[in-house]
Amino acid sequence: MSFAPSDQAGDLRRLVEAQRREVRQNGGAGPRTVAVLSGKGGVGKSNLALALSCALADQGKRVVLLDADLGMANIDILCGISARFNLSHVVDGSRRLDDVLVPLEERLDILPGGAGLKEMADLDDAELAGVIDALGLLEDRADIVVLDTGAGIHKGVLAFALAADTTVLVTTPEPTSVRDAYGVIKSIGGVAEERELLLVVNMAASEREAREVADRIVMAAKQFLGRAPVYLGCVLRDETVGRAVRLRRSFYRLFPAAPAGACVRRLVDGLLGLWGGHREPSFAPKGFKAFFLRLSRAFFMEK
Repeated sequence: MSFAPSDQAGDLRRLVEAQRREVRQNGGAGPRTVAVLSGKGGVGKSNLALALSCALADQGKRVVLLDADLGMANIDILCGISARFNLSHVVDGSRRLDDVLVPLEERLDILPGGAGLKEMADLDDAELAGVIDALGLLEDRADIVVLDTGAGIHKGVLAFALAADTTVLVTTPEPTSVRDAYGVIKSIGGVAEERELLLVVNMAASEREAREVADRIVMAAKQFLGRAPVYLGCVLRDETVGRAVRLRRSFYRLFPAAPAGACVRRLVDGLLGLWGGHREPSFAPKGFKAFFLRLSRAFFMEK
């Protein structure tokens, strides 16, 4: 049976409300979802998502890294893995989640997104229900799900920011990157007030430069948008990052003592400190099934 878009939206709203009731009853149990995104490509977003995942695993967290770039998935290349299956096989029902997850190291699994995977807005009702049910199995498999999203300011990327518990926005000191980061904040600001929005300055020449860039973004967002990200920290420009890419490994694993690796450890310390200190219910992790329900609603907002 097929439904009109308005019926789909109504059904999704009811599903989301049911999930919210369940979350309230369970005290917000479930993995925390963290979307890593950027306003433009070439800022090191995927490298950072992989490094953060490795560092979180080192802290004893069970992590799943989902390559959520629906058009140019590349986490498998950065990890040096060759995945036989990807998220599209879960979508079409040909494979189970366990068939698709790729163990990378202790406490860290990769969930390949699949280059060319259709956007959520194109899924029919049966596919959508199947994806939500299948990926809901991650509730018991992970403490944190890191989502490496696409780059840019379009619905497919912004939907992940609207759905995740925490959004990490990555920029560099380059003026075009700063401009596009501000564009992301403007696009999601009013809609995602209950989501945690953090800022990381990547490829900075110094901590001072990174702080100056962050201050400009935060001040402009406060003045003109009424909401600004929290500056989480920076990753210094480091030639070991490029070397690790050529070797198809995480720079955090290959060169842990290098400046970039040390920066990632500080970022993770900051993340865990923030998450441990929150008392507001709106910032509690809602679980991965709730994430996908919110993601579905975000995709259908414009239908």
